[in-house]
Amino acid sequence: MDKLTSKFTWRIENFSQLEDKMLFSATFLVNEKKWKVILFPKGIKDDHLSMYLGVVDSSRFPNGWTIPTTFSITLFNHIDTHKTIKKDLVHTFNAQESNWGFESFISLSELHDKSGGYIVEDACLIEVEVHVPDDVSPSANHKALDSSIAVLDNVGSVHNQAQSFLQSLSKKPLTSGSNASNRQIPLLKRYYYAKEILDILISCSLDDIADPSNESAIMESLSTLKDSTDLCGRGVGEAIMNMRYTFPKVVQEWRDSYRVKGGSEHPWSTFEKTKSVLEHLVKVEEGIRTKLEELDKKEKELEAQVEAVESESRKLKEEREELSNQTKIIFDLVKELAQQVEPKVVEVDRDNHTVEESLKAKWATTRQLFA
Repeated sequence: MDKLTSKFTWRIENFSQLEDKMLFSATFLVNEKKWKVILFPKGIKDDHLSMYLGVVDSSRFPNGWTIPTTFSITLFNHIDTHKTIKKDLVHTFNAQESNWGFESFISLSELHDKSGGYIVEDACLIEVEVHVPDDVSPSANHKALDSSIAVLDNVGSVHNQAQSFLQSLSKKPLTSGSNASNRQIPLLKRYYYAKEILDILISCSLDDIADPSNESAIMESLSTLKDSTDLCGRGVGEAIMNMRYTFPKVVQEWRDSYRVKGGSEHPWSTFEKTKSVLEHLVKVEEGIRTKLEELDKKEKELEAQVEAVESESRKLKEEREELSNQTKIIFDLVKELAQQVEPKVVEVDRDNHTVEESLKAKWATTRQLFA
C-alpha cells in the first residue's frame, strides 16, 4: 500500500463501559496529512453508532484549503465475516467540513447484540482506509498563515492538543503498515504471499513482533488472508479471523507485562510516567486558566466600579461648579445692595439722633414745669 493510501486499525476495549460521548483515535498519516477517527459510542441521534473521519490541525491550514479524499470505514464481525459492515465515501474536506462520515452506521441494538459478533469480549475492531491524491496540498496556491495569529492562539492550541492526545491514549489503536499488500497480485498468489510473510513473522520472538513495522505487516497479512478465507477450510478461516481480532490485544498485553530488561527501563514504563506528567501539566494549566478567568471577571467588576465612581465624581464637580456660579451671582447682588443701603443707614442714624435730642429737650422742659 503506497503513501497515498493507508489503513488504520482501532481496537476499542471495554466498549460497554464507555461513558464518553465522543472518542478520538490516535493520529495517523496519509500522504503527509494527519487524520483521526471520531466515534460516538452512544450515537448522535436515532440510537445509531456514529463514526467520522477528521482532518487534524486544520486550523493551521491556509484560507480556502481543500483535500479531496476517498475513504471507507469498516466494522468487523468476528462471528460471520459476511456481516462485516464496510461503508465508502468520497468527500472534499474543507474548513467548513473538516469532519465527515456516517451519523447512522449501525443501530446500537444490533451493535450490542451479544450474539451479533460486532462486540466480542467487550471489544470491537474498526478499520479505516483513506486515499488522498498526490497532487493535493492544503497549502498550494495560498500564502502562509499570519504568524501573529498563530502566536496569539499558541497557548490554547497546545493545551487542546495535549488534552486530545491524552483522551486518545486510553484506547491506543494499532496502525497497519504498507509492505504486505499488493492489489495487483491475483487472489491465490496473494493468499500464499500473505501466508508466507505470516509464517516468517510469527516465528519471531514477541520482542520482534512488538516492533511497529512487524506488527503492521502481520495485520496486513491477516487482512489479506481474511479476504481469502474461501480458499481454506472453515476451521482455518475461523482461526484467521480469531487471530486477526486478538493479535493487537496479545501485543498490547506483552508490552504491558514487559518491565525491565538489560538493566534499563522499558519504553512503555517511561511512556506511562511521561503521560502522568503530561496529565498533571494539563490539570495545572486548566487551574491557571480558571484563576485567570476569575481574575478577569473581578477586573471587569472593578473597572465597572471605577467607572461608576468617576461618573459620580464628574457629577459632583458639575454640581459644585453650578453652585459656585450661583454663589457668585448672589454675592455680587448682596454687595450692590449693601452699597445702596449704607447711605440710608447713615441718614437714618442721623435722623434718629435728631429725634432723640428733640425728645430729651422736651422732657427737660416738662420736668421744669413740675419743679
